[in-house]
Amino acid sequence: MREALLVLLVIAVLFGLTAFRYRRQIWTVIQMWRMIKSTRDGNPKVNNGKSDLPGRSNEVLVNCSKCGKWVSENDAIMLGNKIVYCSSSCLEGSAKTV
Repeated sequence: MREALLVLLVIAVLFGLTAFRYRRQIWTVIQMWRMIKSTRDGNPKVNNGKSDLPGRSNEVLVNCSKCGKWVSENDAIMLGNKIVYCSSSCLEGSAKTV
């Protein structure tokens, strides 16, 4: 019985030293596992401390034809398929010059 406890103690010490030596790699594997699990569950809780700006997710940006300002496609005023204005003032200014 005593020899079995000694063997288990030696194995535990070796496991502890190995875990201490490879702690960074183990931590990386744990973080990857959490990221994969949160992605699979659809929970964007784990993001390594980086916070996303609200309302800035995967928006398509378009360039204003008058002033060159980049705005989201949802906020832009579109005439046809290719003419885009960032605001009504740019639209009116462009109409006055024509």
